[in-house]
Amino acid sequence: MLLKEVLLQSLEYKRVTLGRLGEQLGVSPPAVSRRAQQLVRRGYLERDGACGLRLTGAGLRIALDALRKQEIFEAYLVREFGYRWDEVRPAAAGALRMDDDLIERMYAQIGRPLRCPHGLPIPARDGRFQLPQAVPLSEWPSDQPAVVSYVLSSNREMLRYLAELELMPGVYLASVTRIPFGDSIKVQIERDRSTREHVVGAALARIVFVEAAPAPRARPPLSTNH
Repeated sequence: MLLKEVLLQSLEYKRVTLGRLGEQLGVSPPAVSRRAQQLVRRGYLERDGACGLRLTGAGLRIALDALRKQEIFEAYLVREFGYRWDEVRPAAAGALRMDDDLIERMYAQIGRPLRCPHGLPIPARDGRFQLPQAVPLSEWPSDQPAVVSYVLSSNREMLRYLAELELMPGVYLASVTRIPFGDSIKVQIERDRSTREHVVGAALARIVFVEAAPAPRARPPLSTNH
């Protein structure tokens, strides 16, 4: 659905363009433009300059409902059928045609998770949708620990590679360091009592969003009893 894609791209880019929408949807910019014009006339989209689009209030409500269905179905496929996070997006494409009650039953069965497999919050039924205070890894200050919050990509190769690096939602980054004279970033991942270092290129650093790591729990004082 075009409205849902406009919403997703608005989370990543300051301006949603026909060109990017066409690339993501696999159609030409003129085809996107014709469909967008129909949605503009219906009051769901409005133009943002010559080649840009943004959602109206009515369009946002529809887009959030579509996103909720897709994310719940993705979470269901991962929890119940063992899909990997790089597999679920194409498999969940049919979620928009599924009955609302069925989607809600799936949601209840998997324990009503707060986020989808890619880390994005699942919109509430009443339309509430609050993004975490996260920024792209490319903008995170050096020498500050962080936690991977969510990943904005449906590119299967990128997602598969990020999984190989273990750079996934919930993973703790003990340090983030910019490599001089380039756009690459070195991260130190702490997971399962082990530490690994990886160099992340600019393209990946733009789609991995991180947030502040929670403060470490204070250790209990040493006992003086013998």
